[in-house]
Order: sequence, then structure tokens, then C-alpha cells
Amino acid sequence: MTLSPPLSIIVVGAGLIGPRHAQHVKSNPSTTLSALIDPSPNAKKVAQDLQTPCYSSIEEYFVYLQENNLNAPDGALICTPNHTHIKIAADLASRGVNLLIEKPVSICPEEAKALKCFVQDKDVQVLVGHHRRFNPFIIAAKENLDSVGDVIAVQGSWALKKPLSYFTASPWRTDSRSGGGPLLINLIHDIDILQYLFGKIERVYAEPIKKQRTAFTNVDEGASIVMRFENGITGTFICADNVTSSFNFEAGTGENPLIPTDDKIEGFYRIFGSKGTLSVPDLTLYHQQDLPDHEHGWNSPVSQTTLLNKRSHLRQLLPFDAQLDHFVDIIRGKADPLCTIDDGMSSLLCIDAILKSLATELPERVKSVKDIEPDFEALGVVNT
Repeated sequence: MTLSPPLSIIVVGAGLIGPRHAQHVKSNPSTTLSALIDPSPNAKKVAQDLQTPCYSSIEEYFVYLQENNLNAPDGALICTPNHTHIKIAADLASRGVNLLIEKPVSICPEEAKALKCFVQDKDVQVLVGHHRRFNPFIIAAKENLDSVGDVIAVQGSWALKKPLSYFTASPWRTDSRSGGGPLLINLIHDIDILQYLFGKIERVYAEPIKKQRTAFTNVDEGASIVMRFENGITGTFICADNVTSSFNFEAGTGENPLIPTDDKIEGFYRIFGSKGTLSVPDLTLYHQQDLPDHEHGWNSPVSQTTLLNKRSHLRQLLPFDAQLDHFVDIIRGKADPLCTIDDGMSSLLCIDAILKSLATELPERVKSVKDIEPDFEALGVVNT
């Protein structure tokens, strides 16, 4: 059996998440890190640590390739500020480069719809980086959903306190017009997972979280949300980035090395069903003994069964590695994207509805992807 040569991958963006992706590219036997692209002064130091070339722009990198008669990379990971994703993606797609775009795919559904049409014309593959679909805790939860019977309701939270350094390192995070704020940066992760597990959300109602950061007037601190899914499941969710709490995905799963892990965290998601309740990430199943349905009730004791024996084992399975492996398979024609541009748009449309509800103080319906008109001008390329 002949082994395929490693794929050439570039990482665009040397901020918070780009270097993490780059390390995974370097350590994966199926990929080679060919370049880091970022105009910031710090990027050269990051690239030096990664032992990879650094370029200030995509254009500069491709001029180098042309002058040296080198092929374009097989794929690119776009890890830049949210509002820049679309133009960078369109630029790379126009050059025939396959894309892994960090979430959100865009800050505007119309831009994302235009990108979808554009990459189809260029025959370029796109994976949207909602990497938590590859998280072993989510995989285990999805595999055990049947244990609760029919899912009736879900309750979730993403709550922690971001330090001031988080904002000063990247000022765009303090402005919702640039894609800042926990709804578009953080909640969109959970929206994607909720829809991945339970189907499309059709209606939302949101109330703003009490604001404490008086210095940042152009960005929210989260929201409390009521949601209804197309299949009748209902849910509530609290998103807050300025409270002291361990009830969030990162602390519960150990996904982010910058955030301390808490092994005692139970139930940042709670899935309520007709025959039981499943707590995530601890995967504790609350259930009653096998009885006829008419005999179940509050007078019967509720038992607990742990469906997961060792959290530490699951923490060793890194979602970024699994996502990169999947991206490699997509490029090689062995798999279809687990998270498509449509999936990314669907989560974005939910966030849009939440933001609209915050503005109108009314419940809002979530638009359908098929009803979105593409904004081709946003791509910033001539041949759309």
C-alpha cells in the first residue's frame, strides 16, 4: 500500500487560536505546515517558534510561490478576526485552496451564502470549524441520547469571566460590529452543538445579561435565551462572559488549555427526556427502574448511572486533531464535511434572531438558510 504524501497546509491568523491550529498541523503526520500568514509584528515570533515561514499577506505568499515555481497549498485554516473570514476565504478559494474556516463562518448570513455559491463554482471544499462536533464528550452524548427516551427539553449554560487581557489583546472583541461579544464568539459554538444534537431551532426569545464592563459600550456580555426547536423540543440557555463560574464547555471538558478544568462540573447541558435525564459532560443518566409508563412518577425513586467511567480518557482525545484528520479526508475525497457552510449559516441565523430579539424585546423566528439572498459584493473578488 502506497502512503499518500502529507498535504501542504497554511494557517492564516496568528492570534489566539491560529497558533494552536498550527501546532496540530505540525504534529499531524498527514499534514505539513507550509506557512503562517499574518501582518502583525508578533506573527514573526510565532512563526519562528513554529519553525515555519511567515508572510504578511496572502498575496505576498502566492508571489513567493509563483517566483519559485511552487504549487499552491492543499488547504488553509482561516483563524482571523470574525469580520475578515469571508474576504480571506473568497481570496483563497479563487486560488483553488480548500478551506477550514474558524467559526463563525461569517458575521453576516448573506456573506456566507455568497461564499457557498462561490466555492461551488471554484470546486473548492469547505469545512466550517465548529470543532466541538468532534469533541469526545459530545460524541458520547450523541451516542447515548436514546437512553432518555424522547427528548423533551434541554437546559444549558456557558458562563465564565473573561479577563481584561482577552480584550486588550484583540480590540475587535469589544465591538459587536466586528463580530465581538460572547453571543457570536462563544454562544454560536453551543447553538451549533444544540442543533447537531436536536435539530433546527425555529424560534428564540432573549433577555440581555446585566452589563458590568462600562468601558466597552459597543458589545454585550451575554443573554438568557428561551428556544424552541422544529421538532417541539424546548430549551433555555444562559450565556455570560463576566461572571465567576465553571459551568461552561471548556472547564467541563478540558478543551481549552487556557481555562482550568473542573472535574466536579456536572450538567453544563441537561437533556430531559420521557424516560430519563442525561447530564453533560459527566454523562450521568438519571432514570427510574423499568416499570410500565403509567407507573412512573415522582413517587418512584430516581437512580443515577454513570455512562462514562473515565473523563481523563476522553480528555486525551483532542477535537482539533480529529477535525484536522477530517479536513484531510475531505481534501482527499474520502469524506464529506461534517459541518458545512449551510450548518454554519444556520447557527449564524440563530444568533441573528437572538440579537433581533434583544433589540425588539419580542420572540423572533429563525430564518431558513434557503431564504437568504447572497451578498456577492462582500466577497471582495471580481469574478463571482
